[in-house]
Amino acid sequence: MLITGIIGYPMETTLSPAMHNAAFKELKMDAIYVRLPVREERLKEAIMGLKVLGFRGVNVTIPYKEKVIEYLDDIVNGAKKIGAVNTIVIEGDKLLGHNTDIYGFKESLREYKINVTDNNLLLIGAGGAARACAYVIDSMKPKRFVITDMILEKAKVLSQTYDAEVIESDKIRNIIPEMDIVINATSEDLQAAVLSVMRQGVVYYDMNYEFKVLRKGGVKMINGLLMLVLQGARSFYLWTGRGGPIETMKKAVGVKDD
Repeated sequence: MLITGIIGYPMETTLSPAMHNAAFKELKMDAIYVRLPVREERLKEAIMGLKVLGFRGVNVTIPYKEKVIEYLDDIVNGAKKIGAVNTIVIEGDKLLGHNTDIYGFKESLREYKINVTDNNLLLIGAGGAARACAYVIDSMKPKRFVITDMILEKAKVLSQTYDAEVIESDKIRNIIPEMDIVINATSEDLQAAVLSVMRQGVVYYDMNYEFKVLRKGGVKMINGLLMLVLQGARSFYLWTGRGGPIETMKKAVGVKDD
């Protein structure tokens, strides 16, 4: 049996098991995807135990996307530059770190027809998920790229990598009216505060998929469900060598095509 899963904490509402297990069932694979809630003091032990338990790999979620790196044998591709891993693949006795959030975020922008190039963009957050976003955003050459975080130093470090502006989090309401795209890469529901000062014809993208999506006329509202599916499909491929059944995975988590 091929064993995969997701490590995080407390991880009470993750949709990844339903999505991946539906994919395995669709493809008639002898495989399983399990939740692995792990406290931080047991993280190293849990990561090292994956090989012993016969795992093929796992996803990594909040709050460990950056913390797991020190326990891996290598990190590859974009994960190395951004310093965040959301997918671990076990090759022989090696633990390899990948970041499929990069792919998921970039492809979700394409599917939603969101044009970053030459637009003004605000990224709220500077953690693991935000790092993947910033990597993609920078490659698309926005007209203006602004980053904020509750911990200002984290925003400063991330901004230096991509030559972006930094603003203190308590001042974002002043800058939002100037933004064409606002992306929330934190675990906080900021919709009400952000929408109240957004103008018409702009985009609000919340990477979190747990919040009920609010509506405001003239603002394109997006949550992270499609990104979850797309990054999950890439992880699925890394573990199995097979393309994930996208439509089945969408259905499993409730993505509705417009």
